[in-house]
Amino acid sequence: MRPPSELSEQIKLCHFLSRAGVVFFHVPNGGKRGRREAIALKAAGLKAGVPDLIIPQPPSDGGYVGAVVEMKRSDGRPCDVREEQRDWLAIFRRFGWLTLVGFGADDAREKLTKGGYQL
Repeated sequence: MRPPSELSEQIKLCHFLSRAGVVFFHVPNGGKRGRREAIALKAAGLKAGVPDLIIPQPPSDGGYVGAVVEMKRSDGRPCDVREEQRDWLAIFRRFGWLTLVGFGADDAREKLTKGGYQL
């Protein structure tokens, strides 16, 4: 049996975050778009590789500015993280953000908890 999709894992993580009262939002960079819409979105600032979830709320211990989460399937591997995604994680890390790749919702939740979030 195949593990849950990346989207279903992200939705599960969003439920954890919502129940904990954490402020977050999803960046809908993926998906199929027509050529004209893709050109317009790129001109409006769309950037490849931006993490899936942005948490502008700092963790309770104040160790980070906020957090960004790149979601992958629970059976994913580090090589599944594209170069553009690694680059964006490095940018956020440089500015004091907790950055992580969540291989499923439970993995992301555990990493956020270790980073000071109470989930």
